[in-house]
Amino acid sequence: MSYSAKPKLWFWILAIIFLLWNLIGVGFFMGELLKPDIMYADFTDEVMEYVENRPWWFMINYGIATIVSFLACVMLLFKSKIAVPLSVIGLVGIVISTIYFFTSGITQVITGAEQGFTIFILLMGIFLWLFARSSRKKGWLR
Repeated sequence: MSYSAKPKLWFWILAIIFLLWNLIGVGFFMGELLKPDIMYADFTDEVMEYVENRPWWFMINYGIATIVSFLACVMLLFKSKIAVPLSVIGLVGIVISTIYFFTSGITQVITGAEQGFTIFILLMGIFLWLFARSSRKKGWLR
């Protein structure tokens, strides 16, 4: 099947939506890193205990997942095929965070909506990777 090398309008719309989504993720990461008192202001004592006892590598992984996923979106807007491996790296980071999240015991002290949001983040990472991969196969990325 032959595809046009010029992306369709929906490519740009989705790429911008993914960019904005990942920009929010970077904002939350930077907020946790630079202004934890503001980010954690409404947390219960049980959730704060979880946050304070996360392993050292968690924030590194969180940063990699958010920043690399954001860069994947920027590369999509530049129509660069490097977006595909960047989206894979970001997705691996999201998977690691999600596994830790559901095996750490935090699910005992948070709401179902918060658990659902974690799954939504994972799904967005999967969709970003599938979108980047599909765009490359269509010849929209160089």
